[in-house]
Amino acid sequence: MSDKPNSITDALERLALTLGESGAVPVGELVRSLERAAERLRTRGAPREAPLDLVTQAEASRVVGVSRQAVNQWVRKGTLRTYASPDGSRPAPQVSLSEVAIAANRSAPAPFSPTRRRELVQFLDALAADPATAALAAYVVESLEEGRPEERYADESRVLREFVVAAMDTGERQREFTAGGLRLLADLKPQLVVDRATPLGRLCGSLGLLVTSSDDVVGFDSPVTAVLGLLGCASVGAQYAGEDADVGRAIAAAALDCWGEEWPQRLFDAAFHLSVLRPSPLTRYTASLTYLDMNRFLRQAQSSGVTISYSRGPGPLLPQRFFGAAIHHDVLSGDRVGTPVWGFTPGAAAAVGRPAELGSAVNPFRILNYEFGLNDSSIHGVRRYCYSAADARDELRSTFRALSAAERSVYLRAATGNLARTLAQPEIELVAVQAQDDFDWWKDHIIRSSEREIVIGLRDERARRVAHALLVQTSMLPDVVEAADADGSLRDRLRIYVKNLEFDVVEARYQDDLRRGLARIVKPGGRGLTRTEAEELAEREVEKLLR
Repeated sequence: MSDKPNSITDALERLALTLGESGAVPVGELVRSLERAAERLRTRGAPREAPLDLVTQAEASRVVGVSRQAVNQWVRKGTLRTYASPDGSRPAPQVSLSEVAIAANRSAPAPFSPTRRRELVQFLDALAADPATAALAAYVVESLEEGRPEERYADESRVLREFVVAAMDTGERQREFTAGGLRLLADLKPQLVVDRATPLGRLCGSLGLLVTSSDDVVGFDSPVTAVLGLLGCASVGAQYAGEDADVGRAIAAAALDCWGEEWPQRLFDAAFHLSVLRPSPLTRYTASLTYLDMNRFLRQAQSSGVTISYSRGPGPLLPQRFFGAAIHHDVLSGDRVGTPVWGFTPGAAAAVGRPAELGSAVNPFRILNYEFGLNDSSIHGVRRYCYSAADARDELRSTFRALSAAERSVYLRAATGNLARTLAQPEIELVAVQAQDDFDWWKDHIIRSSEREIVIGLRDERARRVAHALLVQTSMLPDVVEAADADGSLRDRLRIYVKNLEFDVVEARYQDDLRRGLARIVKPGGRGLTRTEAEELAEREVEKLLR
């Protein structure tokens, strides 16, 4: 061995170059393998830092809303870890608020009670009496039947495989789909076909609720998205003028007659329980369906306790992305309706147009994403909401500059108010990814992630013409590897890359970003703020972005 200090480094470098130059290993794959090895070596020995939300067991029980005895039992059983006080000021061991919240909510999903099921069938029977909604109602009723044979999803597995294969490339060659994968995605037929010439088809189409196959067949991919479609028609859809919107008003009237003012929550209940009863391994989501689905996603994830989401344009900081274009129009003009939360004026409806005519960033369904999702305190679990600080800063500044002096004041009040409401939620862990380059390719695609499922956002315009996002059940991931058929080399590579879609990998990257200072915790999960504390912190954060 040479005495040169860099001899081992030089030998490893020569080995890598030889493998690449000889063609023994494809250069792209060699680069990715070295990157993975470096990442594992760098993070494997990193010391585990104490969480930022350490409190006494008594304070944890008070904030999370469980008994002191329960916290003590979790500690004794090893369900909860304890930590020494970072500054040594407290002799007794402390616990993490977010970990206590996870332990408190780790339970099996609540069953779909017979009463709720009967109410749903009653509602669907009312819709079945109307020719406009009869086929959709019958489809959802059929999905409630027990004992249906389990379906295989070979085509869906191949679609997701093609997404992962395309993502294996590096640099500018990294893309979302191969040409074949895009054809597979577009060729998937919706489970429920909707006639676009009917009033329901016209309304759903204008609301951006229908997925479209390559042969121009439109519809819904699953019973869950069909129920979300009904909810979308009855809420935002009923705000518009026109004969087709009468269908939305009829659905809302039937729901009100069945459940009273709680009808939105009951339809969200139905979507959640159908997803448990009839899970769909891969489902195409439009932008409108993605925002409507936040409630179901969080409820599906609450038993395991934590979700992680990434956003380039965060609604809690950008009012136009929180409210959507129609309500934001009313906010700036001083005409905000406020009740129901998705309500907007006829003037806003006429000025802005329907969701299918708008970009996903200002989709009118975004308000439900926050009011019935992220900020819904009835759904337990820690929600790690990560946003690109650079993108948020650019959009906040450009939007602010384009407004009149009077509108700027209203806009800032809305931005600060929305952020303060979000920060006040104990469940929220708000995190800023500091530099634009650190909001990497995979983060840009992970809209939401949990142990049970992941929502992959599609950014390529060709793919977006087919779907805004793909909902993937994590139980499907092994099938994606097997979809490589007899290609053993591809199957081995897929085993590595499919891991990018698993929650433990997303979680490890999240923690690593915090450890290296690439991300900053604005507010830790499990910790509630008073109204004054939340408002003061929100003002500081908005001012920081505007400076």
